Amino acid sequence: MKSRIESTRDAQKDLPPAKDKPASTPTASDDGKPKGRKRLAWMSLALLALIGVGLYWGLPAYWIYRGEDSLKAGRYTEADQFFEKAGPWPSQRKASILGQVKVARFSGNPARALALLSTARYRGVSSDQLKFERSLLDIQSGGNESNGNQASELLVRFPERGSEIMEAVVKRDVQRGQTELALQHVNDWLEAAPKNARALSYKAELLATAGDMEEAETLFRSAIEQDPHLRRARHGLAKLLKYVGQYKQAVDLFEIEISREPSNVSLRLLRCDALLQMQRSDQAIEGLLEVLELDELNFPARHSLASQLAKRGEHARVIEVLTPLLDEFTDDASINYLLASAYSEQGDTQRADQHMQQYLDGRKRLDELVMLTQSLSHESPDQTKLLTIANDYLKYQWDVAEPWIVRAIQNAPSSRAPYLAMAEFQRKKGDLKQAAQYQQAAALHGT
Repeated sequence: MKSRIESTRDAQKDLPPAKDKPASTPTASDDGKPKGRKRLAWMSLALLALIGVGLYWGLPAYWIYRGEDSLKAGRYTEADQFFEKAGPWPSQRKASILGQVKVARFSGNPARALALLSTARYRGVSSDQLKFERSLLDIQSGGNESNGNQASELLVRFPERGSEIMEAVVKRDVQRGQTELALQHVNDWLEAAPKNARALSYKAELLATAGDMEEAETLFRSAIEQDPHLRRARHGLAKLLKYVGQYKQAVDLFEIEISREPSNVSLRLLRCDALLQMQRSDQAIEGLLEVLELDELNFPARHSLASQLAKRGEHARVIEVLTPLLDEFTDDASINYLLASAYSEQGDTQRADQHMQQYLDGRKRLDELVMLTQSLSHESPDQTKLLTIANDYLKYQWDVAEPWIVRAIQNAPSSRAPYLAMAEFQRKKGDLKQAAQYQQAAALHGT
């Protein structure tokens, strides 16, 4: 009996020979693979293109939005940084420079605003926008004697920007020392917008100047309640508490603000001053050293630190702290006085005499400048005298030169010299970015 395997083999022998299998034909799914890959590649390219377009238009637009938001809250440095980020992108180049103009105007820096307007003109910003910003700048700086009517006309034409216009009016009044008129205008502003936090802050500042500290504090707190992010109100309250001698509360508020803005040197210096008023010199010195970690050549920090060290009799450290400033502030009267005293205490009479002579020369010129400033007419300032005063203050007492430079720029906005003076002031202040902007403005105005 045959086995199953053998039976199967015999059956296979009787079958006809197998034919070669034809090559398999491509199926519909196989045929779609190359087309699918192509479709996927095109979709990827389209997606990348969309992302590129989104970055080109969306990212700089986002920076402009963030800049406007920071500007509204009064975070001017932050706003300036956002506007600057958007600047290199063609889609937002005009909005960027206009944003920086507003930062300069809001922060009370009309000279920089004028310099930026010159740049905006070269970037092709529309004449209407330039005129509006220049009008607000004229109102704010008091550069146009008819700006009372000009403000009224702007309020009619641009009611949606009423707060900006009223703020410019109030700033002009404050700059002219017309406190009562400023208070009248800020009350008009509040009548139109009773809960406007900026208006409340301005009124608080005006009342504080007039000596009504209690009402000023109430208004600052009201402004903070309306807009918790408004730096003007928060910082104003802290400064008010410092001024009225509530140093502990002031220090607490300054420390809160410093936690929000760790790199804000001005806040740190105010905190140090409050600590000195509380006779907490160790903490103040520590705070001044922290400032120098952020800004190595900061003049107020080094000057204040040297003064405290001099009181402690640490004359070698006084010299060590002040020496790095000598290249930039060779003739500064106060620095030469501190160095003369320190070298004298160390027995170095030659250097002590040298710095004392520089101090006496500087002090003599500063006394002459006081008499010169009294002879200037506010209505028709002499440009040569303005520049003389500005440049001599830059040399002997740099930190009081700014108002005179601003007046020189306002008096002759197309002149190169005052922009160069402001560039030097900003360099002494340590703001190299603004110094470069004023150098650019000076270059645009030729000789």
